[in-house]
Amino acid sequence: MIIPISYPLSIKSPLYPNTPAPVICSLRSMEHGDKANISTITVSTHSGTHIDAPRHFCKLGKTIADCLTVDTTFFPVYCIDVPKPVSEEISVSDLEGSISQIQDAEALLIRTGWHTIRSEDPERYCNDHPWVSHEVPAFLREHCPRLRLFGIDQISVSSVLHRDEGHVCHRKFLCEEKSILLLEDLNLLDIRIKEAFRIHIYPHVIDEIDGVPVTVIAELNL
Repeated sequence: MIIPISYPLSIKSPLYPNTPAPVICSLRSMEHGDKANISTITVSTHSGTHIDAPRHFCKLGKTIADCLTVDTTFFPVYCIDVPKPVSEEISVSDLEGSISQIQDAEALLIRTGWHTIRSEDPERYCNDHPWVSHEVPAFLREHCPRLRLFGIDQISVSSVLHRDEGHVCHRKFLCEEKSILLLEDLNLLDIRIKEAFRIHIYPHVIDEIDGVPVTVIAELNL
């Protein structure tokens, strides 16, 4: 079974504070006498469902082109529920109960429940969401030695209300010798997305960039 777990990117997509909205401009228009319609798109590399590459927070870190292909696959992938109805830290203690069942993970997705807030209250989704403790990356490296990707159903692992913690957390994931890519703003509404499945990530592989919007498909063996 194939389930999309990314959001379509539009000019109305919720964005991390101070991220410029996507802009679509007409470059050629048949309505104005041109032979074809051609548009330009200006978009932040961290818009919508997107991947953070090490270059995002590491001066000499790997870029998207270094880390991804046009179809990058992760298996096995696990999605664990860490309900966070209010803005609070996602800590090591939230993961300890599940860690023994996911030690072979190549990717781990966290379902906090904030995918529901995205449509109901996009301002809160962007500005007042949970954040990931900077202690989580080391804990995951210790217990999940194959882990290459960490994903979450909220705008970022970092909260605008706790920027310093968020910066440290990003660096702990991305800038260590064994980097763990970050996948943010996921749609994890479907409760069948749970354990030992495969995900396919489809990015635009562009040279020298620090992140990129992606399409993500979960492949479940049901």
